[in-house]
Amino acid sequence: MTIDTRQLYVVGLVLGLIGSLLTVVSLVLAGFVTTAVIGLVTTFAFAVSLENVFTREDLDREHSLSYRVVNCGGAVIVVALGLLMLTVGMMSFRTFV
Repeated sequence: MTIDTRQLYVVGLVLGLIGSLLTVVSLVLAGFVTTAVIGLVTTFAFAVSLENVFTREDLDREHSLSYRVVNCGGAVIVVALGLLMLTVGMMSFRTFV
């Protein structure tokens, strides 16, 4: 079983989307509605990026080894950032709600 870079991007972006939604909900419930608007921008960015992963055709082409390594590295970074955003969302929900 091999993991495709597209799948890594999807996992990272879904984690980030869930984390940003948790952050927005916790900020709204805590009464920080103006700050939650900034969180909505983050949520929108994750949603647009997630939609873009499915429409990108360059992930289906054969590329050089260096391109694939850098692309895989980018996918790992997206997963790490998604986990970070999920952690921030859980901590803000725990703190504010």
